[in-house]
Amino acid sequence: MRKLALGLSMLALVGGALTGCSPSTASSASTSAEDAAEKLKNQTITLVVPFDPGGGYDAYARMVAPKLGEELGATVIVENKPGAGGILATNEVVHAKPDGKTLVLLNGPGHLGAAIAKTNGVRYDAKTMSYIGQISSEPDVLVTSKSSPIASVDDIAGKRFAATGPGSNEYIDAVVLNQQLGMQNQVVTGFKSSNEASLNVIQGNIELHSRSLGSQQPGINAGDLKPILVIGENNGAKEIDGIDNLVDVVKDDQKELATLHSTLVSSGRLIAAPPGTDAGTLQVIREAFKKVMTNEAFIRDAADSGRPVHYASGEDVQKLVDDLMDSPQDYVDLITKAYTG
Repeated sequence: MRKLALGLSMLALVGGALTGCSPSTASSASTSAEDAAEKLKNQTITLVVPFDPGGGYDAYARMVAPKLGEELGATVIVENKPGAGGILATNEVVHAKPDGKTLVLLNGPGHLGAAIAKTNGVRYDAKTMSYIGQISSEPDVLVTSKSSPIASVDDIAGKRFAATGPGSNEYIDAVVLNQQLGMQNQVVTGFKSSNEASLNVIQGNIELHSRSLGSQQPGINAGDLKPILVIGENNGAKEIDGIDNLVDVVKDDQKELATLHSTLVSSGRLIAAPPGTDAGTLQVIREAFKKVMTNEAFIRDAADSGRPVHYASGEDVQKLVDDLMDSPQDYVDLITKAYTG
């Protein structure tokens, strides 16, 4: 089947069903960009990472922070604040002073999925945050054991999905795939980690597992895992070139929801400031971030370190967030089910 290019503009495929857009999150009373830039010079800006040190989000933050500081003439420090899948830190940043000195690196699918489902602990309106831009984006990949007889998505009916539990991307994908492909496959939970779930797929104890491409790549490259389906935008990864995409395999009456879910998955790693950030300040940080993310040397170094970048502007991210948060009730119900089990 043909592959469909997905991305931050992909919701146009829905046919205009999602046209609502929230007002700008920036304050209408704004200082000039020049004054805002002066106020940020020589200041210390904190980039909050809602996860433990040493992981992928931490690595991206520490890669971007010094370069962003150089562009702003400031010092950008990384502060790790793990807890509740990122919700605790996001709640804290949302209520921070909107002066440009506090930023947060968000797990887009987790941040927006929890907001759509209105899960316990979410104390923010995702549409009101001041988005700086997207650092990277990667799809989820459904895999099976290399020795499995499963060859394509046509073979997965009646098979079992591995997942840690409700609210994880692997569980959410399983719930979404069951609904959109018209299946009632069992989702087996209780694995202590996604790595443990993956190991059980490799060993043939369970058939299917879906998580981010970056997490699946080692198993695919080692020949232990076989990609079956891509959920979201490929972004040119050779390991999944030619693999069917969710939007291509669903029936016509499911394409809108498949597009929405692919957009959620592809929202990637986002940087945001608190709601109400002054328009001039927001403009300065967005422009500095764009300079970092479009610098050829930075892009090359990031790729060489295994941390590819996929830049999107703050304006484009805001549009994506607005569209997702205005999702039809069918998709809201589906994501809520995936969080509550």
